Amino acid sequence: VAYRCSFRVTEAVYLIERMVDVLAQKLGIDKTEIRLRNFICKEQFPYTTPLGLEYDSGDYEPALKKVLAAVDYPSLRAEQAARRADPNAEWLLGIGVVNFTEIVGAGPSKMCDILGVGMFDSCEIRVHPDGSAIARMGTITQGQGHQTTYAQINR
Repeated sequence: VAYRCSFRVTEAVYLIERMVDVLAQKLGIDKTEIRLRNFICKEQFPYTTPLGLEYDSGDYEPALKKVLAAVDYPSLRAEQAARRADPNAEWLLGIGVVNFTEIVGAGPSKMCDILGVGMFDSCEIRVHPDGSAIARMGTITQGQGHQTTYAQINR
């Protein structure tokens, strides 16, 4: 499976989300219900984790509920159950649900990433009297295509 992201993020998210799915299965509840029950509530923000990281804002429950409504989740689950029960089904239906939040655009702060490097990007734009400009971008690419995007910034 091809993916683009920093090494630590995708593997950690997969492990955590898979554990949540297994827990939901063992408890006999839907994988979306366990997530809805365990979101940080809007009223709890700003929220400080036991490790001292701060989530400044969020409203995760409505976001997940909108996605579930948009894909008609109850119908998908019914189709999934029907396919699993049918020994002649051509194919089975898998449903993946993932919720993920990561610090981005943190700016200079006391927080550091896994390597101890401060988490921030930068940009410097200089506009000259003749109207020309120079933009210097201080970002780290992880496969998002920064080079192509920056090369296309013109006039």
